[in-house]
Amino acid sequence: MVTKKKNDGPKKKDINIIKLRKGETVSMTKALGSNKRLQILRVLTDQELNLSEIAEKLDISPQAAYHHLQILEKSKLVSVVREVNIKNMAKTIKYYRANYHPDAINILLWAPLDVIEPSELSKKVPIPTTPVQRIVRKMAPDVFKEVNDYKIEILTAVVKDMIDLTHESLNNLKKEYGLEMNEKIWNLILFFAELSVMNAVKNIAQNEEYKKHATDLFALICEEFVEEEFEKEVD
Repeated sequence: MVTKKKNDGPKKKDINIIKLRKGETVSMTKALGSNKRLQILRVLTDQELNLSEIAEKLDISPQAAYHHLQILEKSKLVSVVREVNIKNMAKTIKYYRANYHPDAINILLWAPLDVIEPSELSKKVPIPTTPVQRIVRKMAPDVFKEVNDYKIEILTAVVKDMIDLTHESLNNLKKEYGLEMNEKIWNLILFFAELSVMNAVKNIAQNEEYKKHATDLFALICEEFVEEEFEKEVD
């Protein structure tokens, strides 16, 4: 007979904006310093699995899977979310799930560069819309008096355009100046440039002086647009 003991476990956190206590940086860097542990995080993002299932999915031994899980647990990247007690075997099977989304920002900030494949980096830049939208939702109350999905969509599009244009501009400069760089290093430079754009937008939203500059610029753009439309109507 199988009885289930449920444990909700910690809620998934969004570490696109990372705030870690002293000492946790080293722990997380070590935890993500293995492609196998990155793979475990990925398979545990959308499903909960036990030790045997993880070993089978990654085609590794249960002992190796256990070793990787211990490191991920100590770093608080995964946790036990459910336990199944098998009475007739006096055995408890633990089911694990990732606490963090192993998306572009998480992996590139914490995983050592030598464990990230160039193809994997290429897929992460420019930064996809989803993590941008998550950050926009956090900054939206600083931008708008009233927040709704339409405003989130518009602000996300503007920030994403800024990121994509930064990405395109840097690539054009690289070609123009004939820079020869390792593909992995260059993709990492692009990523941090794009992340800087997001941080800049967040700072504009939270700083009254920067916000005033942005508001003044927006007012001028609107004024010119209205004048242009008026001239078209007169013509």
